[in-house]
Amino acid sequence: MRCWVGGEEAEGMCQFCGRAVCKKHTRTRPFLFVVWQDENQERGLAVEDALWCGVCKVHPEPIDTNFLLSRHDKK
Repeated sequence: MRCWVGGEEAEGMCQFCGRAVCKKHTRTRPFLFVVWQDENQERGLAVEDALWCGVCKVHPEPIDTNFLLSRHDKK
């Protein structure tokens, strides 16, 4: 597989969009991969330095995650 940015041999995949990237073009950023409700508090697991291609546009501001709740959990 080739790097999306420069065409070199890819070393990894962007956690956000799936593009292949080489070490030269790889960047990192935090990635939250699971959130759950724990006694009136939302908790989550994240990776501080997930691979990022630098091409895809990650939302700069937090977004509402209520769409993740099933219908019976919504109040």
